[in-house]
This record gives sequence, structure tokens and C-alpha cells, in this order.
Amino acid sequence: MTHEDSSNRGLRQPLLRRVTAQQLQLIDYAIAGVLVALALLRVFAGSSVQHNGVTSIAIWCTAALGIVVRRRLPVVSLGVLTAAALVAIFTHQVSSAEPFIAFPMYEVASHFDRRRTLGALIGVCSTLLVSNLWVTLSHSKHDFNATALVAAIAAWFVGDSVRVRRAYLDGLAEQAQQRQREIIERSQRSVAEERLLIARELHDVVAHSLSVIAVQSGVGRHVIDAHPTQAKKALAAVEVTSRNALIELRRMLGVLRQDNEQPATLVPAPGIRSLDPLLEQVRTAGIDVVLKLESAFTDKLSPTMDLTVYRIIQEALTNVVKHAGPASVVVELRDESGTLILEVVDDGGGGLPAYPMTVDEHIVHHGIVGMRERVALFDGELLTRVRPEGGFVVRARFPLTSLGFK
Repeated sequence: MTHEDSSNRGLRQPLLRRVTAQQLQLIDYAIAGVLVALALLRVFAGSSVQHNGVTSIAIWCTAALGIVVRRRLPVVSLGVLTAAALVAIFTHQVSSAEPFIAFPMYEVASHFDRRRTLGALIGVCSTLLVSNLWVTLSHSKHDFNATALVAAIAAWFVGDSVRVRRAYLDGLAEQAQQRQREIIERSQRSVAEERLLIARELHDVVAHSLSVIAVQSGVGRHVIDAHPTQAKKALAAVEVTSRNALIELRRMLGVLRQDNEQPATLVPAPGIRSLDPLLEQVRTAGIDVVLKLESAFTDKLSPTMDLTVYRIIQEALTNVVKHAGPASVVVELRDESGTLILEVVDDGGGGLPAYPMTVDEHIVHHGIVGMRERVALFDGELLTRVRPEGGFVVRARFPLTSLGFK
């Protein structure tokens, strides 16, 4: 025998829990058979019976029938055993079948709510008590028979206790299952949030860099013959932007792939202090960018908020490069009535359609959705609209209280 087999034997369930419903029914059949056999034995062995053997056999067989059906029909079984006890009382039978009323009373008490079973107990006990008193007062030689009464009361207490404990254990099991479901749901939410964060970061990095690369490569292709110097500048911008994008991607992939053996080499996440290289990339694409940092909290933002400001500016400028053509852009961070305002406004100087003119239900603007999600993390709101005079406005409002400032 292996150690695992020994451990499994040590963890086996109690005997009563290993017995199946079919086996319990067979036990009831055996008890019923014993009752019938005892009834026949009492009669044919010449045991003292006050009236006749037929009545005694009827009482015992009725009790046996109640035992057989007690698991499937506990209420019916209780009625049958109660009737058998009453017949024994009124016929002055000195029978040993009365205690078996405990079997159906236990089933009733252990399977139904206390209010119903207590009513059944009171009804049965009242019937047995009145019958015993009536017969005892009517026949002075008849002794008071409290066997069935005591058995019913004792069985009710045991059955009710079992029902309460069963309900308690079921409640514990349900609580454990609920906790398990909550753990799974939290894990799923965490995975979804991580995937959303990764998708948002990838979009911000890739979309911005590829937009600048596409513009600069297009410029280089058009001027490479007539203006080689300008083409070289465009290719240099493509090179710098590509390298920066690779650095960002390696940083993100390093976080995703890190393990205990090969820890990732992490670099700080970009923030407001990293805006100069970003603005320079945009300027190389022919966009005139003016940065105005007029907030008193610029150097006091949390790392998460700092990254949020950077990503919103990055996405807004990416959209300008993609949709506005040569344009002028003002990026402003200011305080306004307990609110931190981040605003990116362009004039749409290239004459191209402003982005996006409408939010088509068939087109998902991942960049604007990502900005809105970032702003929502700080209980803020995002406004995006086309300017009547041309261009586009991206305005994010952050309550200072949600940023930890009073």
C-alpha cells in the first residue's frame, strides 16, 4: 500500500455519509421484516395478548408499513405510526411497536421547517395524551402508556437539531462557494483591467510613433529628389521616433515577460518632464507646438496622474499629426476653480477634415476612448469637439480633490 493510499484512507468520510440512499432503504426493509417476524412469533408462540392475535399482527404490520415509507412519505408514515399507537392504546394491547413512531417523527423534524414540525409534534402528542387519559380513566386496570409519547418528543428534538445543523453546514458551504465566486470574479476583473491597460499603453505608444513615422516618411519620399537635405531631416526624425518607440515597447514587454530568473530592466514611465522629446517629434512633422504649464501642481502630481497627462497630450498630438496636417497647437495645463484643466487646441491649419467629425457607430476611435478611460480613473471628464473656426479641442477636467489636493 502506497503512502497516498494510506492518506486517502485517513481522509475517508464518516460511515453514515458513505451509506447510500438505497442502502438506507434496505435497512428500513430489514427493520420492517423484523417487526412482522416478531408479530408472528408473539402470536404463534403463545405470547400473552389481551385480545386476539389478529389485532396484534395488524398493529405490528402497520408499524412495519410506516417504517418502509418513512423516507419517501414522512408525513404519511407519521400518520400510520400514530394510528398504530392509537389502536394499541384503545385495544389495550401491550405492544412494543409504539416506540417506532420515533422513525417518522425524526424524518419529519429533520426535513421540514420548525413551525410545521412543531405543529405536527403537538398534534401527535395531544392525540396520544388524550387517548391515554381517556382509556386510563375509563378502565382502572389499564396503565398509562407513555412510550409512544416520549419516543415522539425525543425524536423531534433529535430531528430538529439535525435539520438546524444541516442548514448551518449548507450555509457554510454556500458562503465558501460565494467567496470562491468572488475570488474568480476579482481575478477576471483584474485580468480585464490589465489587458485594458496594456492595450491602452500599446495604442498610445504605437499610434503616436507610427503617425510621426508615416508623416515624415511621406515628406521624405516627396522631397528626396528636389530637396535632399530636407529628406535627410525627415529620415532622421523617422530614425529617432522609431528608436523611442522601440524603447517604449521593450519597457512594456519587459514588464510582461519578467520572471524570477531574468528580471526586466525597467525605465521610468514618461510624464510631464518627458514632454520635450515628444513635442520635438511632433515639430519635426511640421506641427508648431506651444506648451504652457501654468498649474501650481505640475510638480506635485502622482506618478499615475503624471503618466495620464503625458498620454492624453501624446494622443491629442498624434491625432493632430494624423488628421490636421500642418497646424499650430497649444498645449496648456492650468488651474481653474478647484479643477486641473488639461487642454490641447489646434487650428486645423492643414485644411484637412477635423478628427473625428462624428463618432460613427461603425468606427471605434480607440484613442479618444482611451483618453476618456484615463480621465475617468480620476473622476474627471473629457470634452472633445470641433472648433467652429477650424481645428479641434481636447479638454480634460480633473477635480483637485480626486488628485489628493484640498
